[in-house]
Amino acid sequence: MLGRDHALSAALAFTALAPVLHVTGPAIAAGAVFTAGAGVLPDIDEHGSTISRQGGFLTGALAWIVHRASGGHRKLTHSLTGIALFTAAAWLAARFDATPAAQAALGLFVALLLAAGMHALRLGGHYGDALALAGAAAVVHWHVGLALVPVCIAIGAAAHIAGDECTHAGCPLGYPFSGREFHLLPRRLQITTGKAAEHWIVTPLLLAALGYLAWRDTGISQIVHAHLAGHVAR
Repeated sequence: MLGRDHALSAALAFTALAPVLHVTGPAIAAGAVFTAGAGVLPDIDEHGSTISRQGGFLTGALAWIVHRASGGHRKLTHSLTGIALFTAAAWLAARFDATPAAQAALGLFVALLLAAGMHALRLGGHYGDALALAGAAAVVHWHVGLALVPVCIAIGAAAHIAGDECTHAGCPLGYPFSGREFHLLPRRLQITTGKAAEHWIVTPLLLAALGYLAWRDTGISQIVHAHLAGHVAR
C-alpha cells in the first residue's frame, strides 16, 4: 500500500479504538495524527519510503541500515516481531526519559512520527513540521499523552502490516522464524500497490470511515444534533 493509505488506515484504527482507550475530544485528532505516523514506520526498511524521506540524510541512512539488518523490505519490520520491537522501543523511551539525552531522543522520535503522519495525510507542509516539533516538545516536557505513545506505535505498525497483507505480496508475520507470507484477502480481492483499486476504492473507503468516526467521536455530531434539535423546537 501507499504511504498515504497506511497513514489513513492507522489513523482510522486509532480513532476506532479511542473509546476503548478513553481518549476523547481534540486528543483523538492528535492521537490519530501520531498513529498515522506510526502507520508508515515499518517502511523504514525501504530507502525512498515516506518515513525514510522525512528526516533527510539521517532517516535515509537509517533506512539503508535497517534494510540491511532486517533482511530487506517487508521482512522483520513487517512481522509480529517487528511490532513487538517497535512497541518495546517506544515503551522504553517513554519510561526512561529522565535524562536530557533521553528526552532529546524521545522528542526527535515523536517529532519525526508526527511530521510523517502529517505529510502522509497531506496536512500542513512546513507548517505541519513546525506543529510536529511543538507537539513533540509538549509531549516530552509535560508528559502529555506520553503513556499512549507505545500504544499508538503498536496500533500504527499493526495497521500497516494488515494493509500490506491485503496486497499480492503479503507479509511474513513469523519472520525471522518463518518466511511464509500471510494475506488477509483471497487472491481475487488482493490489490496491487498504487494501482486503480487502491486509488479509487481503498482510499475513498478509508477516508469515508475516518470521517465518520471523527464525526462520531470528536463531539461534532452532538453539536450538530443539538443545533438541529433547537431549530425543530422553535
